[in-house]
Amino acid sequence: MEYSKLTKLQRLEIQEVLTRLGFNQKDQMVYLALLQLGKVTMTPLARMVELPATTVQSIMNRLGERGVVEMTKQKSRSVYEAHDPTVLKKMIERQIQEVTTIIPFLTALKTETAISPKIRIYYRDRMTDIFHEALACKSKHVFEIVSAKDFQEIIGERFHFSRQRIKAGVHLKSLRVQATEIKKYSKKTHERELREAKFLSPELTFRCSLMFWDETVAFFTTKDEGLAWTVQSKTLVETYKQIFDLLWSIGRKMETEIDKK
Repeated sequence: MEYSKLTKLQRLEIQEVLTRLGFNQKDQMVYLALLQLGKVTMTPLARMVELPATTVQSIMNRLGERGVVEMTKQKSRSVYEAHDPTVLKKMIERQIQEVTTIIPFLTALKTETAISPKIRIYYRDRMTDIFHEALACKSKHVFEIVSAKDFQEIIGERFHFSRQRIKAGVHLKSLRVQATEIKKYSKKTHERELREAKFLSPELTFRCSLMFWDETVAFFTTKDEGLAWTVQSKTLVETYKQIFDLLWSIGRKMETEIDKK
């Protein structure tokens, strides 16, 4: 299948995940070209990705060290082929095993402080770590006040928050900025996705977002600013819950799609 025939969202998701795995832009170009070409020599591969053969050779060396491509000799020529993509999963599994081995050693080195930190700051790609924390909430309920477009840019296409939230049985209560909404929802969609949602008053057009659950409040700036932080505080959650309930009481219906019969 040609890469160009994938949807835009599928291509974005591939790019984001490969970037997280350490593939730079040129690595991705060569790797994706190899998947499409099958067994190939250097000249047609370099021609397809429009890079000098010397550059492609360096990239092939890196991909070979990662274990995602294989080089064989046919007479005097080198022939390259990408391994089955499942090798990427095996790479992660090996890394998990290696990290698991050293965790006891690292734990022994860690100095315990008398008071655990209450505030954690997250930059850029680490911002999505907060969503994993939310999915592990004990109450199985997450509240959010969000600018959906800006929120989606933070999450990206690789992290299917709704899908994972449903799988974890976590319910969402959402207040959303109408001006930046990016999807249409019906009542049945909300029910199926364990979500209650309303639009905020039209004059509220902020771009920052917040979530809270259990005893944690998370704050997000935009993707461009690349900053988020969480605060563990029972009283702060109680305060934001009261603010949320007030905004919810004056919020407006947001079912913008008619249920299909």
